[in-house]
Amino acid sequence: MSARSTRISAEELGTRELLAVAADFWGYLESASLDGWELRAGAGFTNRANSVWPIGPLRRPLTQALDEVRAWYAERGLSPQVLTEIGSEFDRALTEHGCGAGHDDAYRQTAPLAPALEALVQRQHPNVPVSTADRAQDRWLRLYRAGAVPPQAKEILGSGERYRYATIYDEISGEPLAIGRAALAGGSRSWVGLAGIETAPNARRRGLARLILSTLLRWAAEQGAERVMLEVRRENEAAITLYRQLGFATAHEYHYRMVTEAVPET
Repeated sequence: MSARSTRISAEELGTRELLAVAADFWGYLESASLDGWELRAGAGFTNRANSVWPIGPLRRPLTQALDEVRAWYAERGLSPQVLTEIGSEFDRALTEHGCGAGHDDAYRQTAPLAPALEALVQRQHPNVPVSTADRAQDRWLRLYRAGAVPPQAKEILGSGERYRYATIYDEISGEPLAIGRAALAGGSRSWVGLAGIETAPNARRRGLARLILSTLLRWAAEQGAERVMLEVRRENEAAITLYRQLGFATAHEYHYRMVTEAVPET
């Protein structure tokens, strides 16, 4: 692979290639390959760790593939679901094959890292310390998803030199007020993915999320990252507005479709 190919921009990437980049940012406990698909399982923790990622093409009929997906997830006591771009040809094919309505709609957004970081640096931030680590601390997890995470969460979230977890703590109680997670792409590391950007309800509108973002992006820039990717739910208007101000644009919208029982042939 040439140096040029490791520096490909979001605009040059198709949905499938961008999906492969996104897949690298999130962990799981177990996976299997089905032609170009990646089947993931992670004790039911997050859709991303418990769904099919159609990164590459199938070499078998879709009906057969969905049958094998059902069987694989049934063995693990999980409901089978497929991540798909909303409105795509593949999305429509899943509907035609009896898959359920899409759920958990979200935007996958990207931005050049340097301008986003510059936009953050130019803003005022609260003068509070930010703690960072290469793994999710127990107090970090108390704020993430309101603390409703299983014991396997740490393994799925990942740890090590390509990860960075940022936390702002309350100086009196020691409880987390704002958190965030960054993960460098495992290959060229020219991409960084952001996730878990959360602020406690009693600490919002104080600029803490911007400070978390600035901390994570500064670290990513030091590691050589050039582009940023994140995923945001449609209804999170405050976050969407902030990301737009930082130069993020939607690459595509996606959701998950449940792989229901096979449609009987007529």
